[in-house]
Amino acid sequence: MRLAVVALVAVVAAGCGGSGSSKPKEDPSSAAVRVVDQITANRYAKAWGDLHSKDQHVAPLGEYVDCETRSPVIARPRGVKVTKVTDESFGIGDGTFVETKAVAVRLTFAGAFKVTHTVHLVAEDGRWKWILPSFRFRDYKANRCPVDPGSSAPPSTS
Repeated sequence: MRLAVVALVAVVAAGCGGSGSSKPKEDPSSAAVRVVDQITANRYAKAWGDLHSKDQHVAPLGEYVDCETRSPVIARPRGVKVTKVTDESFGIGDGTFVETKAVAVRLTFAGAFKVTHTVHLVAEDGRWKWILPSFRFRDYKANRCPVDPGSSAPPSTS
């Protein structure tokens, strides 16, 4: 289960970013919970649809879904709660920084195990979009699957 949580942290904690555009009508809390739900349910094609366009460019749909399903999330949270929403500058995988809505999301798993992740959202085309963690962006850009051995993923802290 710990590996699944670490994988979830790597995907979700990085949040979102990108070019600004019209402000979305959707509440950022709802958008962040939706992305967390998509990833923890292994609905990677749906999550990809909410992914920032720069990330979609380096991780095309088929490649992203194929790669992410190699290490599916195996422990769904029993509860998801937004604890805070703030404005924050955040680095995206191409080295640029953007102003984001930083949404702290607390996930509760079996055994009362809790993890809080911050999902960074940015407006793109009137919708909230999320971004890949920077190491995953770099791996996809280099045509490597971040969940495969030898990727540039940070070492696991087991």
